[in-house]
Amino acid sequence: MRDALLLPLVAKLKACPTQDDRITKKRFLESWNSFKTIAPEQGDEITPAVVVGVILYDDEVFACLLNEAEHAQLIALSRIAAERYLQRTNPPNKLGNVIAASLKESP
Repeated sequence: MRDALLLPLVAKLKACPTQDDRITKKRFLESWNSFKTIAPEQGDEITPAVVVGVILYDDEVFACLLNEAEHAQLIALSRIAAERYLQRTNPPNKLGNVIAASLKESP
């Protein structure tokens, strides 16, 4: 009975234009593994993404590439992105988990 009550909600959520199923743990791992194959020492281009990754990873050395305000903004944006990733891949409440599971199971 309870599942039948959720079906109209599931249908509305699936029709929502803001639903985004591109961000998943699997796709994160695929992107991460692809990112790790970049090899500047073998001639691969040093892209802005690579530089940002190095700045965030080793800010003791590479933070100097940005001024203090820019570095703080980069850190703040990365935290926001990480929080949003976690919210999309692991809803923070029981109802969110139920809805997410219903969306995955429904045709």
